[in-house]
Amino acid sequence: MSDIEYARKVQCSVSNFIICEDEVLLLHRGPHKKLDPNRLNAPGGRVESGENFLQAVARETEEETGLKISLNKTRLVGVVRLEGGYDEDWIMCHYVSHVDSKDLPLGSSTEDGELIWLPKNEVQSYPARLVDDVEHCWDLIMKEELFFADFQLNDDLSIKSSQITLATAS
Repeated sequence: MSDIEYARKVQCSVSNFIICEDEVLLLHRGPHKKLDPNRLNAPGGRVESGENFLQAVARETEEETGLKISLNKTRLVGVVRLEGGYDEDWIMCHYVSHVDSKDLPLGSSTEDGELIWLPKNEVQSYPARLVDDVEHCWDLIMKEELFFADFQLNDDLSIKSSQITLATAS
């Protein structure tokens, strides 16, 4: 392999699919957003310097929703790599957290859009679509099955090819 293949910067991020009974909390991204306007995604964001992925998901969840999640009710369900399309590649960890109440301490309006609770089985038929990588992994995320995914992106950020592998017990 040539050195050029390793020259791209890598960003790390987390997303948290918060579940209360049979509903999941999603962010309906605003039409003003540069990336994925009017699409659904989970609350989350970048991993900051000096923190690990689990610390990042707790911080991002609290910053975006006001919810202080219980780490013993939070589970890693997916590790996703996005290559191409963006200026940098991405490593994303998807988590699921279970909460006992749908109360959002910071309210439902955020600078990124509107937080909405949707029945898990109606998300894929909701008028706003999930972001592409989450749409590809939705069933695994909701089943809380650990998976590893690699998505190759086109210049328009659409998925060119994908590979998803389930982590299975030996």
